Amino acid sequence: MRLLSVISFGSLWAWSLISAPHATDGQTHVGCDATCPPIGYEYDTSHLCPGFTVDDISASKTYDVCYPQNYGTVSLSSFRKKGHVTVLSNVYTGCEAGRREAGLFAGLAQRIHEETGGNVVFVSSLKGGGDCSAWAEIYENDAVKMGFSIGESAWTMPLTVSDNSFELRDHFFTPPYPHPSYMILNENLEVTYKSVGPCCGYISYYDCTDDIALELESILTKNIYEVYNKQLETFTTSTWAATTPVAADTTTTATIEGINESPFSLPCQSTTYSDWSECSLTCGNGGTQFRFRLNSVDPIETRPCPAEIVHTLPPCSQQCVPEFGPSTSTESFDLSVVASGLDSPRDLAFHPTPGIHLGNYSEGRTFHPTKGEELWVVNGNNHSISIVASLGTEYQTTISRRDRGYYHYMNNVTALAFNEVKSSNRLEAQDTFNFFAVCNDNLNDYIGAKEPNFFMGPTLYDTDVVNKRGKMNTVNRHGADCSDPADQCFFLHADMLHESPACVGIAHDPELLTAYGAVYWAFDTTGDRSGNGGQLVRFDFSQPHGPGSMDHSIASVRRYPDIKLYRDDFSHSHAGMIVHPGKRILFISNPGKNGGEVTAVRIDTGRYSRTAREEYPIFSNRLPSFEYSIYECTEEYTFASGIRNPSGMALSLDGERLFVAERAGKILALEVDSGTVLQTIDVSPMGYTTIGGMAVSPTSGDLYFVDIDANEVVKVEASDGECTYNSLLNSGYKSDIEFSQIEFSANCGSSVPFSLTRDFSCSVSGIIPNGTLFEQVHTDGYASENPDVQSDAGMDASAALLTNRTDCEYDSGLNFDALLLGGYFCHVCLPQNHGSSCDDGGTCQNIQWQGFTCDNEFYVDYDDDSDSLVLSSLYYETTYSHENIIDIFRGTTYRFTVRTGDDRPVKITQNLDMTGGNSISISRLQNPSSFEDVTTGPILVSIDETSPDFIYLTSGELKPVTFVIKHREAEGLTDDNMPTTVLPSAAVYFSAQEAFMWVALLSLVGYAAFMD
Repeated sequence: MRLLSVISFGSLWAWSLISAPHATDGQTHVGCDATCPPIGYEYDTSHLCPGFTVDDISASKTYDVCYPQNYGTVSLSSFRKKGHVTVLSNVYTGCEAGRREAGLFAGLAQRIHEETGGNVVFVSSLKGGGDCSAWAEIYENDAVKMGFSIGESAWTMPLTVSDNSFELRDHFFTPPYPHPSYMILNENLEVTYKSVGPCCGYISYYDCTDDIALELESILTKNIYEVYNKQLETFTTSTWAATTPVAADTTTTATIEGINESPFSLPCQSTTYSDWSECSLTCGNGGTQFRFRLNSVDPIETRPCPAEIVHTLPPCSQQCVPEFGPSTSTESFDLSVVASGLDSPRDLAFHPTPGIHLGNYSEGRTFHPTKGEELWVVNGNNHSISIVASLGTEYQTTISRRDRGYYHYMNNVTALAFNEVKSSNRLEAQDTFNFFAVCNDNLNDYIGAKEPNFFMGPTLYDTDVVNKRGKMNTVNRHGADCSDPADQCFFLHADMLHESPACVGIAHDPELLTAYGAVYWAFDTTGDRSGNGGQLVRFDFSQPHGPGSMDHSIASVRRYPDIKLYRDDFSHSHAGMIVHPGKRILFISNPGKNGGEVTAVRIDTGRYSRTAREEYPIFSNRLPSFEYSIYECTEEYTFASGIRNPSGMALSLDGERLFVAERAGKILALEVDSGTVLQTIDVSPMGYTTIGGMAVSPTSGDLYFVDIDANEVVKVEASDGECTYNSLLNSGYKSDIEFSQIEFSANCGSSVPFSLTRDFSCSVSGIIPNGTLFEQVHTDGYASENPDVQSDAGMDASAALLTNRTDCEYDSGLNFDALLLGGYFCHVCLPQNHGSSCDDGGTCQNIQWQGFTCDNEFYVDYDDDSDSLVLSSLYYETTYSHENIIDIFRGTTYRFTVRTGDDRPVKITQNLDMTGGNSISISRLQNPSSFEDVTTGPILVSIDETSPDFIYLTSGELKPVTFVIKHREAEGLTDDNMPTTVLPSAAVYFSAQEAFMWVALLSLVGYAAFMD
């Protein structure tokens, strides 16, 4: 029996079981096809296929061997030696096919490893959740049941690597390569064989019978010995004891070269504590002391600094940090507004590569990517991002951009974070440098149009447009790559995960372990929905599905329920989060905890406890390759307390100072090493009482913040004068810590790491997830089980049936995710103008899987053959010339996208007398104070009751195109089929005025965030 379809609507799963023979359409659209690269991925250079050699960087990576125990680490480069063969397996603990083959692989590994005297090494990776010892017990028992026996000797194979970061999978079995799968490497680490196991695609463990599973034994044995024997033939008998495989002595365990062994037992049994350390601070309450003993049971004790010492310490007085200047008075520093007219800005971040998104020209506007920095600001009210280009220079300008499906992907967007790790040594095809993720503070209610279903989380975008032409990182309305400099552009998301509704903070993790670098930490305010606060959630997008896809099967989401997070009481919220790259500490603004504090989390310390699929039943995908886990025993501590409603957060360029904003207007500079306040400034007297996100300029180190209600980006101008400060961390305390770390490392090894924040009594079970919680073949879908339903490749009946659904009520049975993810960008049930971004008064028409068109949008081109202007409408699928008279309607804003080029400037006029004063002036977007004709880019014209009955589109001496202005009511049209929208981007906006004189104006009311 194989499962063919499942429809996921939030927490609702609809099952359909259909009998079918075994076939190769499991997991992803590549099924169980072993073709490498997978079909459809021929140009993806990240796939390691037969004939390819493992690169030095990948070969030199070290991996923790979690079983057999106490073997330390291993790297593949250790097996790059004469006569050696390396065999890799790729399975998931939640995959029934993988479980079926894991036992056979283990038995085969032990047998061949012994037969070859240890010259063939087998490496397996644990992923998908579970304790390594428990997983090894499962596959060893299965091996025995399948007839493999090792007698009295111990299991030495396979080497099981805890692949928590999916390094092995993503380097050697890059998705969507199927699983379970296997790779054989020769002595030079060249791939000689790569294929998929015979159980691939079967749902049940027992559906793959012994006869089928045992096919793997003969297949691998044959291919391993072909390589092994061929290598033997290149040596003389004096080099090798034999030219054919000889069984090893099974009475002793063979030594496995290339493994860095850890001590089997350690002298870590002391019951005597050391003396108390010095106090941690040189002022105030003195901080804390600690003492230790070399033991795994309660090795650390801490206490407050004793009163007799505290009495001798001076108070912790205000000092001076360079970002503020030498005084704390409001007269000692200046604030400069660098951007205004935003719409409830919540957060901001500097783009790591200015100009890579906008280039030199976009949407008819000129940009200067080499001039100044680029600041990105998220606006919660209109669900957009404002890009401040060439910041602080004469070329500074602002353009706004959003997703066409903003009501889902950017609904009440409240935070953003960039991947700023430039030199990561990742493969170019996998590196997500210049990507960013946003956090959305909503429960997936489609801007109030639909009952929440909690299917919401962070959205990932690739900002690189300049170097990735044709990748559709931005698109126009109808879904084509936004490469035309005249088109209005929209973000197209690279991925989205759905496990943190009502998220108010996000931070990128600058780790270097994962293949893609797409790890983000999020502040989920809903937690387990019990009302007891929120939780920290780690999102690893792993391999982003890319623009135009909806496949969420390759990702990892980990919940940390022991890290309690509490939001503030404001509807427009932001909680700052930032990872210290050197200390590997995540700092979190935690406004609702203990009156307001900064929580610090050591993000590399949590341990897998169990799957999250049962306790948190709303998640992105049911395949085994999608990990959804609960991690516990994570080290956390209160970094700073007594901070009232902490909001924005930023780290100084040298990593020594953490800036934390109190929402009401104070900004604190805290020393990272000591957690104490160095200096505070108060910006509330200047009118800034709703501070949101903060950011530090990567070039100047200046501090910037947004004010939510003032709708501004503000720069803190440090006052002049000498500015230094003394560390408040006691140097003696620091020396005590360093000594303790050395003692623990020498006597206890890695089994008992020195930590002042670890709960040594905390333990986890590491339960292997039940296979019934997973789907075993690819059935991810919102409108259908067919992957075509989730891309522009096609559609099927299930998706087509949604076209005529009109049950749009707040509590109706129609799931709006099914519309959006089933290819509907324009639908009667989607919010705000049927979900489209048509300009005011326009009507949309859906283009399945691609986008939408608008009846109030025209493209303006020049035709060489007829020497005339030509207009076209994608909505009406019609081309117009000067011989046509075109009807347009009052109460509507019309967009004319001009593509005539520099030699053919276009203008709109109500009077054909070009010498008179009755033409409609056009404001060039990059310089609103000048009035010119448009050659490339948009003209937006508002037609209202004061507009004349005719207007004309003209260009020099060319014949004009005539528009006659009518009332929709007179044509039998009503408001029911003319929904209103908000303006979606920066544009020139025109309104007819009295006496037939038209003036250009920028539409600032309600659309300020889209304008300069």
